[in-house]
Amino acid sequence: MLLKLHIKDFALIDDIEITFRDGLNILTGETGAGKSIIIDAISVIIGERASVEYIRTGKQSSIIEAVFDCKNIDVVKILEEYGIENEDNLLFIDREITVQGRSFCHINGKIVPASVLKRIGRHLIDIHGQHQHQSLLDSQNHLQLLDLFGAEDIVEAKKKVQEYYREYRHLIKTIQDLDKNRTEFNRQKDRLKYEVDEIEKAALKIDEDVLLEEEKQILQNAEKIYQVLEKSYNIIYRGEDTPSIIDSINTIIGGFEEIKDFYRPVCPHLDFLKNVLFEFEDISYNLRMLKDSIEFDPQRLDEVQTRLDLIDRLRSKYNMSIAELLDYKKQAAAKLDEVYNIDEEIDNLKAKLQNITLKLAEKANELHFLREKVALKLEGDISKELKDLGMKNIKFSVNFTRQHDEHGIEIDNAKVKISEEGFDQVEFMISTNPGEPLKPLAKIISGGETSRIMLAMKNIMAKVDNIPCLIFDEIDTGIGGRTAQIVGEKLAMVARSHQVLCVTHSPQIASLGDAHFLIKKQTTDGITSTKVSELTGDERINELARMLGGAKITDNTLAHAGEMLELAKKIKKP
Repeated sequence: MLLKLHIKDFALIDDIEITFRDGLNILTGETGAGKSIIIDAISVIIGERASVEYIRTGKQSSIIEAVFDCKNIDVVKILEEYGIENEDNLLFIDREITVQGRSFCHINGKIVPASVLKRIGRHLIDIHGQHQHQSLLDSQNHLQLLDLFGAEDIVEAKKKVQEYYREYRHLIKTIQDLDKNRTEFNRQKDRLKYEVDEIEKAALKIDEDVLLEEEKQILQNAEKIYQVLEKSYNIIYRGEDTPSIIDSINTIIGGFEEIKDFYRPVCPHLDFLKNVLFEFEDISYNLRMLKDSIEFDPQRLDEVQTRLDLIDRLRSKYNMSIAELLDYKKQAAAKLDEVYNIDEEIDNLKAKLQNITLKLAEKANELHFLREKVALKLEGDISKELKDLGMKNIKFSVNFTRQHDEHGIEIDNAKVKISEEGFDQVEFMISTNPGEPLKPLAKIISGGETSRIMLAMKNIMAKVDNIPCLIFDEIDTGIGGRTAQIVGEKLAMVARSHQVLCVTHSPQIASLGDAHFLIKKQTTDGITSTKVSELTGDERINELARMLGGAKITDNTLAHAGEMLELAKKIKKP
């Protein structure tokens, strides 16, 4: 609700501060006193256009400040979105308009664009009358309001639609993504198949290149290796011009054997030489085996070189080691399987989409039929309210339409646009005179007529409409007597669940207020300004008497005003 409003240097207003109350706040005053200026200021503080024409003559800027008690979850989300702190559910908003045409907005001390202020403002106040900040006139809000009026039945039906719609959109996006990438997948398919075949055909083995490189070195140096091994073998085992190492060791061992019995110091050396002999015999055997295995094979050398060239080419091409090539082949083969399955996957998803689309259409139809049922009740309830407000010839209707969409779902043999809200497009229509066609609410021209229609709708929607503060301007235009009394009672009823600000010339309506503010114009030293004061006790009786009797106030008029206030207390009792 709107707790406080401070206006400085705005049109005829010099500097005023108003503390509004819960319930029905009445604003009265003579024509031209500045009642509409206050509504203009409220419009500006909730994001409407800030014109330099509003700046008081001779001043450099206008300042409007407001304090709201706000628990609206939509407002909280917007505040969080822009990093604005929100303590104790209080919202401090100020806006300055300069003569240079600039506008500065702050919410809880943080500067924000006017667009953000407007987003928040539409959740704080709804203005009905000659002003344009009217949520009920915006057809974009009508479907939501109808659904709120339908309560739990609509909520449950909509949940089903939302569930299938999300699955429907997910499947469409998945199919589109797969289809979009089909050409790329096919290009990948040819490349991957070639690469898998190429690596597979190479039959690579871990560390094969190391082993082949070693074999290549042996084959290239076979003659030299053989010569070294042959010479070494001969020296150790088979001497030619001189005795071999083994022969020489045997000779030494024989000599030591002859003297060991009478010369003990040679015994350790004898044992050592026997071990050495054993080692050299083992070495000679191995050298002979190695020597016999060495052969110069040009054909095998060519084979090894060809194999190494293949491995080098693959390593260079893919910039990978053999181990990495084998791992890549495994991954590529798995990707290839995926590519081969894409057409089958798309077909499966399309079959699933067809099934989900049928279910979505079924649930959207169920939601539509529920809405039609709710719309009939809403039409009846609002028509009754309008009759109570003296508008017997007005016809109210909820109009359902569907938007054609070639890519939508089929409903009643036609392709229609679908969303989480279903396929319904809803607009509230009205005819103000017999024989006139139904027109959108926004086409209503009369401010007073608009306000009363809005009051009827607000009275019906009071429990589901979450905008906390409602403003009605010109609601009493063209009415009086009993009709004005009924309008006042309806306002009081709405004020049980909302804060209501009402600008009125009707004493019947004014008497039903929970708070009454008098707006009057005064001139001091040739300068005119608008002042606001909250009326209590006799002040309020005097203002009602003025509204009843005009310039001349009699005792009877004062008594009548007092009676009206007493009657209003009884009417407002729960």
